[in-house]
Amino acid sequence: LLRIGGEGMLLEGEGPRVPRTMFDRAITPHRRWAFTRVPLDEAKRVKHHFGVTLNDVVVATMAGAVREWLQELDELPEDPLVTLVPVSVRNEDDEAGGNRVEVMLVPLPTDEESAKGRVLRTHEALRSAKERHKAVPAAAMHGASHFVMPALFGPASRAATLIAGLGSAQANLVVSNVPGPPTTVYLAGARVEELYPVGGLVEGFGFTTIVFSYAGGLHLGFVVDRDSRADPWRLAAAFERSQSELLAHTPRQTARSARPAALPSGSWLRRSVR
Repeated sequence: LLRIGGEGMLLEGEGPRVPRTMFDRAITPHRRWAFTRVPLDEAKRVKHHFGVTLNDVVVATMAGAVREWLQELDELPEDPLVTLVPVSVRNEDDEAGGNRVEVMLVPLPTDEESAKGRVLRTHEALRSAKERHKAVPAAAMHGASHFVMPALFGPASRAATLIAGLGSAQANLVVSNVPGPPTTVYLAGARVEELYPVGGLVEGFGFTTIVFSYAGGLHLGFVVDRDSRADPWRLAAAFERSQSELLAHTPRQTARSARPAALPSGSWLRRSVR
């Protein structure tokens, strides 16, 4: 556990075993970014069916996506990858101001073939971590995006930098799941339809994923080193297929067909960030 707040950062205990991957290399100053959007109601159907949290669903879906992505590259380790997950731990009883964020090192079940198995293993891993460290559920952060964005993204980046400087691999990737504003956002009088996040990379972490919920959708941004042979657009498409795979377990519903990761009406933007 990395504890970040007014007293600085503290690494507590030993984290899970971290497998070596193709991303264990020095990063360059250049990045590749991909993005996609999946319906929030689909993720909620999975949540209710399995009796887990929305964050469990997001992380489990990411596990399935990364598994497929690395399998295509013939680079999937036998052991589960380890992800750095920042969570808020501040509540209404806190008298002191400032940001209180804990960054958990959580095994990502990329070694699990079953979609059901991935979501159940993810739920157990995150549940035990949250109970131990008294993390605030994501729902408690709705309507506070002005606090959440710097509170989670900034510490996550600093924590990743700190971990990277410990001299040995402590995690493989960063996954930040941030609730967006509960109401529609306007910019200069125009309604903002979609919001796609962009994260950073530090030495020792091959790629970063940020998930931002807004306007009935989960908006995802995937960042990798430009010199890596891994295509983030394939990861974006794999995330969609992974959610469809989980959705297929829900009753009386038909999983939507997988589609290429792209904006409904923004192909110019997709071309511009390749």
